[in-house]
Amino acid sequence: MKIKPSRKIRGVVAPPSDKSITHRALFFSSISNGNSTIFTPLYSEDTMRTLNFVESLGVKIEISGGVLHVKPPSKLHEPTSPIDCGNSGTTARIGMGLLARETFFSVLYGDKSLSKRPMRRVVEPLSLMGARFDGRNGGSNLPISVRGGHLHSISYTSSVSSAQVKSSFIFGALNADGISSYVEPNQSRDHTERFLSQFDLVKVEGREIKIHPGFVPHFKIKVVGDFSSAAFFVVLGVIHPNSHLEIKDVGLNPTRTGLLKILKKMGANVEITKMVEDVEPYGNLVVESSNLKGVEVSTDEVPTLIDEVPLVALLGAFATGETVVRGALELRKKETDRIKATVDILSQMGVEIEEFDDGFRVQGGRKLHDAKLNSFGDHRMAMLASIAGVSAEGVEIENDKCVAISYPSFFSDLKEVIR
Repeated sequence: MKIKPSRKIRGVVAPPSDKSITHRALFFSSISNGNSTIFTPLYSEDTMRTLNFVESLGVKIEISGGVLHVKPPSKLHEPTSPIDCGNSGTTARIGMGLLARETFFSVLYGDKSLSKRPMRRVVEPLSLMGARFDGRNGGSNLPISVRGGHLHSISYTSSVSSAQVKSSFIFGALNADGISSYVEPNQSRDHTERFLSQFDLVKVEGREIKIHPGFVPHFKIKVVGDFSSAAFFVVLGVIHPNSHLEIKDVGLNPTRTGLLKILKKMGANVEITKMVEDVEPYGNLVVESSNLKGVEVSTDEVPTLIDEVPLVALLGAFATGETVVRGALELRKKETDRIKATVDILSQMGVEIEEFDDGFRVQGGRKLHDAKLNSFGDHRMAMLASIAGVSAEGVEIENDKCVAISYPSFFSDLKEVIR
């Protein structure tokens, strides 16, 4: 994919529906006590992995006009073959929490990238509940087999702030023999807790989540726009010297929008309009070209912008002064090592960037030049390189098709706002 620089950026962007919420809606509907309806779900490679996952357990799904009608069986069925999670860590990790509830045998596997990603963080608490796992490196990596059922309630303190680990635990705890509790170091995205709080199945008290075992009622849900996908256009609108963008109906869950706080500290022109308060709040964003100043991002800020941390590096390149991010070690355990990939991409474009074990330091002020870049097969790295190229002297991106994992229409949406 060749990306050319743009004279100006104008237009309206409607980001794709939220990937995290779509995953969870599919998993929750598979264990609900009746038929559920999911409006405006995200159709991407990752979410289709979850759809196929639950179908392999006997869940019936009909797609009509883009709407998912989900009919769960009275009892989930043992899958007849191993379940392919592809590149989706959410499918694998939350899926293990779902399977830990069931007495039958199942096996999960993934692609080369997912097979390297850590699963022990999910296996450990679910094993303490009574589920049994076996897999590579002592259950640390896929493929992993699961046999669950008859789970005990436990109190568990996680060493990582991860919404996937937390959600996996909650799925298991909903079928345990008593009230369980979960504590994480810093709050990660809370889509699972927000959804279940409607039904009094979870109670959040500070950093502790108490999970009450019970059935998930059947439901209807409209999936809001994905903030992590919208973030690329937010950053484009801010760093491009001649831009004005409106981004519509994007989810504004405060556990997802840490980037907006960073942008405010950097002096960016970003305004929230038409805010709607709901289980998942959403609204419109208006962004314009901005004069940015460098900032320091603290460790406790990272969980609310974990997918957007590479974009902070790009913002730093267009800011005056120094931008520093620490406490982002979790980025090394994503689809690729995103700290290393971010440093590689931006340094090839002429950015002065220093790599740390858990982050980076960017010195702003250098002019970015064109480059031939590798996405490392990571959708967010491909989109990062694209936004940088449009705002500088262009780029050529290898392995660009990986954007389909989360944002299949990214390049067409980008083309629409280039003038």
